Amino acid sequence: MGSSEETNIRKNKARSRLRLNLGERLALSIGVIIGLTSLVLFLWLSHRQETQALRMVEAQAQALLTDMLVTREWVSSYGGVWTDHPGEIYLEEKDGYFLKSPAMVTKELSNLSTNKGLYEFHITSLHLKNPDNVPDAFELEVLRQFEEDTTPVSRVEAVDGERFYRKMIPLPTTISCLECHADQGYQVGDIRGGLSVMLPMAEVDQALTANRQALMLAMVAIVALMVGLLYYFVRRIIVAPIGKLTSATQTIAAGNYDVCCAIHTGDELETLSDSFNQMVQNLKNSHNALQQQVAERTRELTALSEIALTISRSEDLETVLKEGLGQVIQAAEMDSGAVHLLQSNGAPYLVANKDLPVSVTSCMADQEKDSGFLIGISQEKIPFFHTSLVKGTCQFQATGVPCPAAGAGYGALVSVPLRSRNQTLGTLTLLSHQAYVPSDELIQFITCMGNQLGAAVSSSRYHEQVEQLATVEERSRIGRELHDSLAQTLGYLNLQTRAVSDLLQVDQIPQAIDELNEARQVIKDAYEEIRHAIFDLRYTTHLNGDFGAALREYLYEYALQSAIPVELLPDDSAAWRFPPEVEIQLLRIIQEALTNVRRHAEAGKARISLIPGDGVSIIRIEDDGRGIPPHHARPKDRPHFGLQIMRERAESIGGQLTVFQSEWGGAVVKISLPNAYDKEQVGR
Repeated sequence: MGSSEETNIRKNKARSRLRLNLGERLALSIGVIIGLTSLVLFLWLSHRQETQALRMVEAQAQALLTDMLVTREWVSSYGGVWTDHPGEIYLEEKDGYFLKSPAMVTKELSNLSTNKGLYEFHITSLHLKNPDNVPDAFELEVLRQFEEDTTPVSRVEAVDGERFYRKMIPLPTTISCLECHADQGYQVGDIRGGLSVMLPMAEVDQALTANRQALMLAMVAIVALMVGLLYYFVRRIIVAPIGKLTSATQTIAAGNYDVCCAIHTGDELETLSDSFNQMVQNLKNSHNALQQQVAERTRELTALSEIALTISRSEDLETVLKEGLGQVIQAAEMDSGAVHLLQSNGAPYLVANKDLPVSVTSCMADQEKDSGFLIGISQEKIPFFHTSLVKGTCQFQATGVPCPAAGAGYGALVSVPLRSRNQTLGTLTLLSHQAYVPSDELIQFITCMGNQLGAAVSSSRYHEQVEQLATVEERSRIGRELHDSLAQTLGYLNLQTRAVSDLLQVDQIPQAIDELNEARQVIKDAYEEIRHAIFDLRYTTHLNGDFGAALREYLYEYALQSAIPVELLPDDSAAWRFPPEVEIQLLRIIQEALTNVRRHAEAGKARISLIPGDGVSIIRIEDDGRGIPPHHARPKDRPHFGLQIMRERAESIGGQLTVFQSEWGGAVVKISLPNAYDKEQVGR
């Protein structure tokens, strides 16, 4: 054999070693295909994960902004929040408490969340009242955009080398906003600024990176394993299982978790398919659990909104508690419940009940003060729950008193105190026929609802006290006016009748007739005074929520009664808007001033004018009568009650009252009222 033949043999052997058989080529080809498919799937899933992550961050940002708007609206509806800590800034300090505005609450919540590394809120505007709230570049751009389009704006930005998700929504001007921003020229509905939230993307980016790495490692491992086993299992195991797995993956990617990949090969691929099915089941369970949590949170938010709406209707307390109890039971998915309030002696009494047996409600109502089940809960000021009522009795730990619902067919009980301003006002008790352990979120939600109902109880009692004080004050005023007019008139008539009797006894008939005529005139004047007093009282108690309209109607009737026309400036009901307590006191001051015009001024006309100012509004009541006599120049020297009553009424609503000579020649009653009112001050 020659050298050339040996060379050819070696070349043929080398070619045979490099040539792959069908199984190897098929395994390699399928392996390449699987690898490419896995890469495409990885890129698609990575893009989908990133998109879903951004959607979740967007939903979180929207939820945070919504929560902050609800918090600001709640704070604004009460005129601010009183706290026992000053914080960085506050509006007013009183008796160790500090008043915070909605903007201050927003800032403190933002600082708290920023310190915890969570998120950061920022409220800003193109027309700032606080220089600390100056907008950054993103906020400035969005605020200018809001002037033409109020659509919220969101984007991902890099701040100091870190990525953040930023979202900003417009802040429309509401009626309550005008208390602080009316001086800036805003009207209801105007966009006065924006509220933004900034969420760090570090955790999201880390999670996406970790998911990509895990997904890549998993796919590489699967491809390597399949390529290694394809040569032996290509016909029986590889082709069909891969098709099944691919089909199942696509189904799951489409959002259908009701899929099962059944592979019966008796080897690792069957184990892989079982793990895959378990993973799908876990994903399905997680998806269902998430949907259930979303539904629960939605019910809770709906219940909170409904209770807030019920309280805002200003219905009687019993109606509010009954409707609130029904909403709590529905949102918490309980079967029945009851609301008890504490009496002055500390004993609870039933106010609202839904679907509770008479035996249970009677037992609750009969509990003694020092050992009652509900008394223990109200004293401890913490939620209480029990989950084995069907197995035996339930006792409150602090007192050892058995629960009245034990043995009545209920399986679980939750009871929380009704609290407002660190004061326990009663209890909210919910019961379920099923025995289960309530979650921490459910306990927290029921506690929150208890606080809402407690606030409604506190507000109702506060309004009752205000009405009682107003009644007492009005009775005192009527008494002073009767003493000042009718009592003195009756005393004078008593002297006149005695004088007439004495004159008749000495046969002085003409003098007696003169005295009787004078007494008749006095009686006529007294009748007019009583008629005018009744007229004033009628318009004091019928404002009907429109102070300007009521004032115009009163001035019209006053002109008919007294023949003195009164001009109202401005003649616009929208301009004459004050808090209800202020409107009542202001109308009484106007009535008293016009009564003095009718009695003493000898005026031909009068005028009432409102002059808005920066922080203080001026109301002038003036006439063209004979003016103020010298001895009336100082109010403290005047013996009549009227001026002192008007001054006290003005001071009760935070204002000041002065009297001086008018340019018409008559008298002027000037009332200075603040444009913003302290709820603790008004009505005192």
